[in-house]
Amino acid sequence: MSLINNICSTFCPCSVEQSPARETESSIDASMRWPALVMIKASAFWFILAIALGLATSVKLHSPSFLGDSALLTYGKVKPAFWNALVYGFVFNASLASVTWILARLSGQAMRNNVLLTVSVSAWNVGLLIGLVGIFIGDQTPFALLELPNYITPFLFVSFLGIGLWGLLTFKARTFRSSFASQWYVLMALFCFAWIFTAAQIMLFCSPVQGAFQALVNGWYVDNLFGLVLAPLAFATIYYLIPKSFGKPVVGYRYAGIAFWTWALFSAFRGSAEMLNGPIPSWVAIVGVIASFALLLPLSTLAMQFLSSLFGNFNQIWDSVSMRFIFAGVISFVLYGIFDVYGSLIGVNETIQFSLFDSGVKLLALLGFVGMTAFGGIYFILPRVLNKNLPSSLIEMQFWAHAMGVMLIAGGLIYGGHSQGVLLNDSTTSLLSIAKISQSFLFLSTLGMAFLLFSAVAFLVTFFWMIVAPRSASEKSALFVKAAPDMECSAS
Repeated sequence: MSLINNICSTFCPCSVEQSPARETESSIDASMRWPALVMIKASAFWFILAIALGLATSVKLHSPSFLGDSALLTYGKVKPAFWNALVYGFVFNASLASVTWILARLSGQAMRNNVLLTVSVSAWNVGLLIGLVGIFIGDQTPFALLELPNYITPFLFVSFLGIGLWGLLTFKARTFRSSFASQWYVLMALFCFAWIFTAAQIMLFCSPVQGAFQALVNGWYVDNLFGLVLAPLAFATIYYLIPKSFGKPVVGYRYAGIAFWTWALFSAFRGSAEMLNGPIPSWVAIVGVIASFALLLPLSTLAMQFLSSLFGNFNQIWDSVSMRFIFAGVISFVLYGIFDVYGSLIGVNETIQFSLFDSGVKLLALLGFVGMTAFGGIYFILPRVLNKNLPSSLIEMQFWAHAMGVMLIAGGLIYGGHSQGVLLNDSTTSLLSIAKISQSFLFLSTLGMAFLLFSAVAFLVTFFWMIVAPRSASEKSALFVKAAPDMECSAS
């Protein structure tokens, strides 16, 4: 009976005393409790499922007989299921949990249309689950990150429109007439996903383009899914949490507009660089290469803003669970930018084009940059929507396991992919010897996935522990969560 009481008090903490300075914040947090918890719970489920599928995918690369007797678990089904569960399941839910709460906070008032958000997010996850089942029964399509069966994509599109509509209504209802960088990036992500998803579906399925242009459209979609959707969601979280955690504005915030517009412009053209030396007009691929180098402007601007803000308050980073994850996410972002630009060099691209290098860079971006940043947002949100302390020891284990997993996966695939590419371009090297050399790097990737599986389990246990744990006397205090500084509209 006490367990039921604990759960009820978690979702309806009516007896929790609040300080006057936090009354507005508390009302917003209460209004966002259900949609935030739905998205966090979904992200925990998808994280475990995605990493389990990723572990199976990695093992199959160096031990092909693993699960070889099951027709449902062949490599051609497990791999696309892993990528779709990771991107549309874990990353989408975890990132949206952070940015929707941030949008609500920046609106300055309690939300009244959260039923729309909760229903839309729930429908998205149900549709994604049906889509993954479709992949396993053989209904998948042949395009990367668009493998979900055609019969489920309209359902997903309508679900996302509900999320986007909620975002627009929340932005319109804000009490501050000025806007903050976090809001820019969230709105860009919501608009751009609807745009690129619709364009890709039309050009690949409804009225398909011909021949090699299908690969070009698919590459454009995959690259923009990160550049114009997932990365902006992470930027929004970082821009909001740094001033809220440190009580100081982001260093060089006045240049946020330059970073925003240049990132949006050059990211849109980056995807064609992957088709270098492919069966498309050379100038199309060269435009992508030029855009990749032009991204150095927003990359360096964002990196300097974030790193200057973090290193200027370095002694406070390890005292905050959320900022620890944010710091790791920013470091991953810097490393991703370096490897992404390096891989766009024409000579390097010719070497790594058919190797494991690109997968390593993508996983560094998704699991390191976006994933770590999303966890930072989630662990900032949970104490505020549940009025409970975080189990710091368990989260610390998750942090180090996740960091170790990302380092092993990215290091193994990026370095191993580069070595593999060099050997593939050497006509005197046999494919058997290349496979044997690549096997050691794939073992590192498998070990990294095992660390991430531990991280995923720790995240799930943390979430449910906070749901069922009793609320202590200190957690009922008015001083449990202090009012954060009003940094939203500061541009200094």
